[in-house]
Amino acid sequence: MTTNTRLRKTMLTLPPEVAEAFAGIRDTETRNDYIIALRAGGWTLQSIAEASQITRERVRQIATGPDTGSDIADLPQPTPPSVTVKPKREYNEPRPEVLKRLLELQPLAQQVRSDSPKYREEGEEYTKLLYDSHVRDNVPIYRLAKRLGITHGAIRFRLVRYQYMVPKKNGTSKVYTPVKEINRVDLPS
Repeated sequence: MTTNTRLRKTMLTLPPEVAEAFAGIRDTETRNDYIIALRAGGWTLQSIAEASQITRERVRQIATGPDTGSDIADLPQPTPPSVTVKPKREYNEPRPEVLKRLLELQPLAQQVRSDSPKYREEGEEYTKLLYDSHVRDNVPIYRLAKRLGITHGAIRFRLVRYQYMVPKKNGTSKVYTPVKEINRVDLPS
């Protein structure tokens, strides 16, 4: 993973030589062009206002105006400090064929009730695919939930209920009661 940098946007203070340069400027056009240059360089309105002894609002008004072309080459134009930006974390996605099968099985697996044998095999396959995708393919449960349009709690509940996972607290739960063994269906390997 590579890291990027961006200009810091808060708590900026221009160096003292910039304030001295503002104190030495005698005409308004040069001052305005200097403000425009500093603003274009990434400095905040507040930092420029503090150095130039004018209000932030006036700095904003000047910075949006046109550049008059005054010679400001001999004035200091420091670069604002930058901060390191951590890249966005990338998560594994479920394989397309697995996601497609999960979406096919989902409506049927959600219809499995208590001791009924109806859709039991689809429910078992759905749960096994969820588990395999999470454990073997390293797909976070949150990512699976997002792709399936359900909550991560629903996936956790199903995985515990079908005994693919153990509840986090002491390994037991009054809420997550496992499916009875007589109601389980053996899937072909």
